Amino acid sequence: MWPVLITVGYFKLFSFSVFIVVAWCIFSFLFWKKLRSDAIDDDKIFDLTFYSTLAALIGSRLAFVYFNWPLFAATPLKIVTLWVQPGLSLYGAFLAGTLTLISLSRQQKVRLGHILDAFALSFPAALVVGLIGALLDGSVIGKVATLPWAVRFVGHAGRRHPVELYEMIALGVIMIVLSSLENRSVKNKWPYGIVGVWFFILYSLFMFPLEFFKETRVYWISLSANQWVLIAFFAEAVGAFYVRGGGREMVRPLIYRIRASVRGFMGGIYAKFSK
Repeated sequence: MWPVLITVGYFKLFSFSVFIVVAWCIFSFLFWKKLRSDAIDDDKIFDLTFYSTLAALIGSRLAFVYFNWPLFAATPLKIVTLWVQPGLSLYGAFLAGTLTLISLSRQQKVRLGHILDAFALSFPAALVVGLIGALLDGSVIGKVATLPWAVRFVGHAGRRHPVELYEMIALGVIMIVLSSLENRSVKNKWPYGIVGVWFFILYSLFMFPLEFFKETRVYWISLSANQWVLIAFFAEAVGAFYVRGGGREMVRPLIYRIRASVRGFMGGIYAKFSK
């Protein structure tokens, strides 16, 4: 891999840092563009972007520290010195940033549906760029593999699954599906937020199995910490779709039909036994 892009004397330009900054720029632009098309004021968009970014940075660092506390136990000052002990958590940033956006939606008087849709249409592209930096840096290590496309990471023995590449492919599929759903939502006048809910559903379904290819030290009941976060995202997204996306209207008639079929079947059995 290529963790350091440029070295000039004592100065080192890390690939992960560069791609993270580029990813943030892409997210900010796409997020602003989508909300601006929904007639949201620039000041509100700036506040949403700034505070969610700040929360994501803090959340990503705190989550990494929590799950890797032995690295910081001897010297807690390393928590704030990223250049001494680097390390961020994607799902910590994901969770903190999303919760901040949800909280700020009321404060800024912006519909949560607008924010969810804008997030869904801007985050995947930015994450793809960030994953390129993670792949070059070796931030996420895959399990040992003998596949032809397995790669080597600095400091790790054997060839490994390029999990970042798997995730980039999955995100490409998600972006194609979301683009189609966005066109349908405009055409059929879906409620705001449905595309955003679909993003969380698709992201959870695609990323959950890919976690099995990662080498991780944090497991809870045979599943990684990231997988439990994805389960929570999926459950919340399905619940939101049930309430907001017309799931209730689709599920209730189905339940009534099943109940009627069961009653008819049991009634037929009872009638035969009665005779």
